[in-house]
Amino acid sequence: MAATLTPISERERANRAEALVAAIANLRIEDLHVDDELKRMFQRHVDGEIGDEELGAAIDELNERRLGPLPRSRNGRP
Repeated sequence: MAATLTPISERERANRAEALVAAIANLRIEDLHVDDELKRMFQRHVDGEIGDEELGAAIDELNERRLGPLPRSRNGRP
């Protein structure tokens, strides 16, 4: 996974950090928790080390590693 080459602004970093705090709070409301590996991944995104697409790919890879491949619908839609 390649690192993001374009540095993010402090405002973008603050926005990402705020979104992360809100997401974790929402998960806690549902009695779900973010483990340390996922927190590190999200922190890399907040810090601008990886971009949105890289974060999504890393989450997909983590889910597949932990849960196995996701089944595909027969009609071709996700």
